[in-house]
Amino acid sequence: MKLVIQKPLYESDLNTNKNGLNMPVKQLVTRPHEFMTVHEMRVMEDGRVDGMEVKVVGPSMKMYEKPLRLKTWHMKNTDNFVLKTKWNEFVASNKMVFKTYTVIQVWSFRKDRELCYAIVPVERP
Repeated sequence: MKLVIQKPLYESDLNTNKNGLNMPVKQLVTRPHEFMTVHEMRVMEDGRVDGMEVKVVGPSMKMYEKPLRLKTWHMKNTDNFVLKTKWNEFVASNKMVFKTYTVIQVWSFRKDRELCYAIVPVERP
């Protein structure tokens, strides 16, 4: 397991219109090449591809039944990894835990060689 990022959840992360968890690459604790394969890095960098599906473990320590989509957003000052597609449902299923300013950690790990993430709270407001 590798710690990817520790960050507070902001309103933008929980806004149902945005439907995504933003992880600025400049704030990652572990560099992407340390938790992604070369192929995964290419997929994330390829603007023609719509990211990749990843499985996610939530605060209950159970695998969420629906995969999320990990994408790269290229912004003016930085690139961001964003967990999208089904993010709102994932948050809703954990609404007692995921609140604005809850500090979370996102961990990467592999299950059957596939990239997965665990999203856990470490500090509540």
